[in-house]
Amino acid sequence: MKKNKKKTDILIISDLHLGSQVSRSKEAVNLLKAYNFKKLILLGDIFDSLDFRDLKQKHWDFISYISKRSQKNKVIWVEGNHDKNLSKIMGLLVGVKVYKRYKWKYKGKIYLAMHGHQFDRFLVNNFLISQLASLVYLWIQKIEGKEQRISRFIKKHSKQWLRLSEKVANSAVLYARFYRASCIFCAHTHKAMHVYKHKVDYYNSGCWTDIPSKYITVRKDKIKINDYF
Repeated sequence: MKKNKKKTDILIISDLHLGSQVSRSKEAVNLLKAYNFKKLILLGDIFDSLDFRDLKQKHWDFISYISKRSQKNKVIWVEGNHDKNLSKIMGLLVGVKVYKRYKWKYKGKIYLAMHGHQFDRFLVNNFLISQLASLVYLWIQKIEGKEQRISRFIKKHSKQWLRLSEKVANSAVLYARFYRASCIFCAHTHKAMHVYKHKVDYYNSGCWTDIPSKYITVRKDKIKINDYF
């Protein structure tokens, strides 16, 4: 007998960084298989780089599963800074439409989804330094293995990381207010969080390179940040 699947209207995942050694793509497929959903939003940085040679079989398996699932369910791909341009190519191959910003109405309210790098002023002004910092962090995760004690400590105690998360959240809230949106979903910072400010709900979907990985479910009026170990 098949195990009963969980149900949600919308499922949001981000920052898989396919091609990276710490991408939890296999676990992400298992998550998607466990859910019945009406809409899946891939909220950016699905790929780590433009180099296909870094993709392992498990990464291709994720892409294949998304292609198969998109034939039955609506799949939205929001472009991130890591998979910029590549997402357009893969969007055509997989059969998924790619957006820089996705806007929709849900239960009479306006919702927005953006990767969030647009609100990262340091990244915009210091692209090479930001890319180097990202590579170093992913390398630390790789050599640590499953425990990830050092990388978790860095994320939890780094003032710069905490400030970045707050800055992205604050800017995203202002952006949402301009478009009269009740809720905005972002990623990019790898730090899952919820902020309610100026009558706007801001949610960050975390990432799939950390343990536990994070994902968001939206069903009726309930929005929840979930853990996947």
